[in-house]
Amino acid sequence: MDLNLKDKVVMVTGASRGIGRAIAFILAAEGAALALCGRTESAIKEAAKEIASRHDPRIYAGSWDLAKPGAIDGFLRASLAELGRVDVLVNNVGAGFSKSFDDLTEDEWREVLEKNFWIALRCSRAVVPLMKRNGSGRIINIAALSGKLPRRGQVASNTAKAALINLTESLAAELGADGIRVNAVCPAAILTERWQARIEKIAHDNHQDYATTIRELARTRIPAGRFGLPDDVAHLVAFLASDKSDFINGVSIEVDGGLGRSLALEIQ
Repeated sequence: MDLNLKDKVVMVTGASRGIGRAIAFILAAEGAALALCGRTESAIKEAAKEIASRHDPRIYAGSWDLAKPGAIDGFLRASLAELGRVDVLVNNVGAGFSKSFDDLTEDEWREVLEKNFWIALRCSRAVVPLMKRNGSGRIINIAALSGKLPRRGQVASNTAKAALINLTESLAAELGADGIRVNAVCPAAILTERWQARIEKIAHDNHQDYATTIRELARTRIPAGRFGLPDDVAHLVAFLASDKSDFINGVSIEVDGGLGRSLALEIQ
């Protein structure tokens, strides 16, 4: 399917690795121009170099810590100077603590809410006026299944992702008349570096090798019979970024192999 994304300008935050990097690659393959950021300069530059070698898109890639004052405005100004406009924003920055409610400090709560909610909110506030002037736009928030079905021991990020999902629904209702569609993607059991480390710990605790552990977890816990890959998320993001999804607004779609519809949520 031709998604008609050629020369559309897409901003992707947290694009240097994992799901964000996969999103950037898939969008470049569809012909989109890219504005990418990540906190580590070497990582975001390397990602941009690899994308350019494969697909040769118009691209801006900068090292920006979006939690710092002025960074979002700086990223947007640099992107506009290079690419001229913003058609799509993908809010992908996120992080969490695997801690119980009793153990979380207030500073840790602030950090999780900052990275999983406030950065997305501020990025959206920055681009909405531009999208309104253009008469169209897409905002895609990378939330998590745990924002709908909370995961034990992850109360702060559960709460922040739930807030991000509600923001998605609220903005969709408010901005729809301006031609702006706002949707969320809710991954779970995606083999990013964080998930691989989690599986390695389970393997170690169970005195198993990694390959056996991942095979057994997939077979017994995930209805699809496998773990997801970052590309599984990226393909959905590309569709939501396109005009093919024009009548989809305010939804949060799980990319989880059916995990959220099973009873084995403890492995999220």
